[in-house]
Amino acid sequence: MKTWRRSHVLPDPLGAVEAGSPVSLSAEGSTDANGDKLTYTWMSQDGKTLSGQDKAIVIFNAPEVTQDTQYVVNLTVSDGSLSSTAVYTLNVKAKAAAADDEDKTTSYPAWSSSQKWNPGDIVNNNGALYQCKPFPASSWCNVAPAYYEPGVGIAWADAWSAL
Repeated sequence: MKTWRRSHVLPDPLGAVEAGSPVSLSAEGSTDANGDKLTYTWMSQDGKTLSGQDKAIVIFNAPEVTQDTQYVVNLTVSDGSLSSTAVYTLNVKAKAAAADDEDKTTSYPAWSSSQKWNPGDIVNNNGALYQCKPFPASSWCNVAPAYYEPGVGIAWADAWSAL
C-alpha cells in the first residue's frame, strides 16, 4: 500500500510582502514515504504556471497591486501515482505612493514653438516643467526658439520660470 505525506509550502519572507517584491516558496518539506521522485507544479491564482515549474523552490515577483490584496499560489506535488495539493495565501501590500512619484509632467502640454503661450501657462519640455512669465516677459514665450525655448534656448530664463 502506498503512503503519502501532504505537500508542504514554506514561504520566504514570512508575512506580507510589498507589491513587486521577490517571493520564494519552498516545497522541500514534501516527502514520499516510498522515496519516489517527486514533481512539483506551482500555479498562480489566475491559472498561470509560475517559473520554477517542477522544482521544489519557486521564485517570482509579487503582483503589482494598487491596494492590499491576497494572492493565492497552489502547489501540487506528485510521485506519479498519488498527488497532494497545498495552498499558500500571500498577503501583498500595495506600494505606498510618494508625493514625488507622481508624474507631474503628464498633466501639462508639451512645449511647441508653433503654439501660442500665455502668461502663467505651464509646459513640459524635455521632462521638466516651465511657466511662462507675466507680461511683459511673456511676449518672449512665443518667439525665437533658439533663444526662448524653455530650458534650452540661450535666454530661456528671460521668458520662462523653471518649476
